[in-house]
Parts: sequence; structure tokens; C-alpha cells
Amino acid sequence: MVDVEVRSRVTGTSEGLPPVLVRLVGESTTARELIRRAVEEQIRLAGADASRCRRALDRQFLSDDDLRVQAGTGVIRMPSRPVRPPVVEEEVARAHRAFSRGTFVMFNGGRQVGGLDEPITVRLGEPVVFLRLVALVGG
Repeated sequence: MVDVEVRSRVTGTSEGLPPVLVRLVGESTTARELIRRAVEEQIRLAGADASRCRRALDRQFLSDDDLRVQAGTGVIRMPSRPVRPPVVEEEVARAHRAFSRGTFVMFNGGRQVGGLDEPITVRLGEPVVFLRLVALVGG
């Protein structure tokens, strides 16, 4: 058994999903499985406050289509929808789509992971980072 720390970051903000420890059976997995396990654990940790958890998940996985539509209005805001507790399966699917579309990138061992089914080997004491890239104002 190997525990790997997964950190989720969004450029330009200190808010976000909490870092989590994901337990793996061995040192190898896939990006798909690591994302699934990380999202499950993030929801478990942040889920006590459904509103905060929803905002953090939306911030991390807001789609490019959502951003394009909102950019046309001159301001980008988090979706205003009724706050309900996140459904794990839906959030995992949304995270997989977001990764596949390049909404966020994953770094493991100092290199960017390319695809959902790419094998990943984790190293003891080395975190995996999910990084949401956000365009800078004016460019």
C-alpha cells in the first residue's frame, strides 16, 4: 500500500479543494484512477459544507465552454445553481472530462501527465498536483 498526496491548485486563488491522501494498492495506477480516488476523497473531506465544496469543485472543473460563454458578458462567475451535496459519480465524470479537455493538468514526478489511461508511478513523499490554469486578464 502506498499513500500519495494529491494537491489541487487553481492559479490566481488560494481557495480550492483540500489536499488529500489517496491510498493505492501498489506504486502504479492510471491518471483516470488517481483522479477518481482524489475526487472521492476531496468530496469526503470538504463535503460537510456543501456550499464550500460545490464552489471548490466548480472552480477546479468549470468547463472551457462555461468560461467562453461568461467571457462574452465581460465577467466570469461561479455557476449560480442551488447548492446540493455533490454526487461522487457525477463529479468524477466531470473531472475526467475536464482533464481530457485540458481544463486542468496533472503533474507527477516533475512531468505533465498526458492522458487518462497513461500509467503513473508514484514515489514516496512526492505529491501529485492537479493544476487548473486560468488565463491572465488581457492575454
